[in-house]
Amino acid sequence: MRLDSKTKFFYGLGFISVGIKDILYSIFVFFYFSQILGLDQAYTGLATLIAILFDAISDPIIGSISDNYKSKKWGRRHPLMFISAIPLGISTYLLFTPISGLNQLQLFLWLTIFSILIRFFLTLFLVPGMSLGAELSSDYNERTVITSYRIMFTTLISPFVSLFGLIYFFIPKEGMSTGLLNSDAYPKFAMFCSLIMIISILLSAYGTKHTIPKLPKINKKESINSLLKNIRIALKMKSFNSVVLFTMMVYVAFGIGNSMTTYFLSYFFELNQNEIAVIIFSGGIAGLISLYTAPKMGEKFDKKTGVIISTIIFGFFMASPYNFRLLGFFPENGTSNLLLIYTLLSTIGFTFLWTSMSLAYSMMADVVDEYESLTKQRHEGLFFSTMSFAYKLTVGFGYFFAGILLELISFPTQTDLHDISNETIMKLGIIGGPLLMFIYFFSVLFILKYPITKEKYINIKQKINKK
Repeated sequence: MRLDSKTKFFYGLGFISVGIKDILYSIFVFFYFSQILGLDQAYTGLATLIAILFDAISDPIIGSISDNYKSKKWGRRHPLMFISAIPLGISTYLLFTPISGLNQLQLFLWLTIFSILIRFFLTLFLVPGMSLGAELSSDYNERTVITSYRIMFTTLISPFVSLFGLIYFFIPKEGMSTGLLNSDAYPKFAMFCSLIMIISILLSAYGTKHTIPKLPKINKKESINSLLKNIRIALKMKSFNSVVLFTMMVYVAFGIGNSMTTYFLSYFFELNQNEIAVIIFSGGIAGLISLYTAPKMGEKFDKKTGVIISTIIFGFFMASPYNFRLLGFFPENGTSNLLLIYTLLSTIGFTFLWTSMSLAYSMMADVVDEYESLTKQRHEGLFFSTMSFAYKLTVGFGYFFAGILLELISFPTQTDLHDISNETIMKLGIIGGPLLMFIYFFSVLFILKYPITKEKYINIKQKINKK
């Protein structure tokens, strides 16, 4: 069915919660626990990795529950979406309100437990939400538009939230070089973010409720053995493996870069908190632009070629500020045009990152149809739980590797910029530039094997309609 803009708007709205979670973990969580609370950096990465292992179990279970749930009034996806909102908000708030006086082990456990809870409750929304996006339309190109709305809302609002927080919550106290060192601001900002997450999910679920009667239905529930059989079939599909492995590689690099954003910008480029907010904002602007670029890339080049081109472009531009600085071509710290040039390069990079991801998720919706043509069954929940897990697994590994990398370069905790050696600072640039660019480019090798073109997809739909 063709979707009106209002439905696409409400569908994407709920993914504001995903963007806020991402911005919290990329800018605030890692910094808060290591630099404010003094938790060892390896512990912060390990806590996330443990939460990821929990995701390995919960994501496919939630996907299976969502696929097999029956309700004439609420459908298969919406019950879990509604249920997720309030627990997700509460867990997010509690993450930033640890009991005072905790030692290293206790801080580690606090971070681990609430990271697990946040990821679990986010899964309750994310997996059914992504599955719903694949069901809303069977049109080859419109699916990219739908995923673009999701990406746009994921990326657009969170920079506004971050900017608001940095200006109105993270006010530096006397003697502080940045408001991010203000420990009193974190619980208040967490409450603000939690409320937005709750409201956005509830509005999204309610705003798409009218689509339930038109969504695909299941004939019967499946057993665990049947689920395992379906997973084995999916793992044999070249299209499935190529999209998942590509996404994983991209998010490994993105996870490393995301968790170290505050380090890169504060220590390598010596930007203050307001300047950091401007650069973070570039990701939101890029999300809005990608609402246009992703469908156009998919139509002009087909999805696979569009992903390859977009990945090469974003890999180059995301790493270029660091590479140019290492080569001596980037403005010096403190100069007036540094922020402008960095923001421009970052906006271009993020635009094609979100374009690439929009196309990749649209491709997975096509993979679901290919699976149906082979098995006569639809399992959006199963497939998108895999994508959800791939995202959280590799971003989590990114956080874990970020902690290891900071240990390897001997980056200190609770230390002022002026007490860090130039050699250590330059090593940060090598991580942000050559290392991450290599991983981004390497990911293209996996998508080269993706076999579904627009012509093949038409044949797949014809095969499904004959059954």
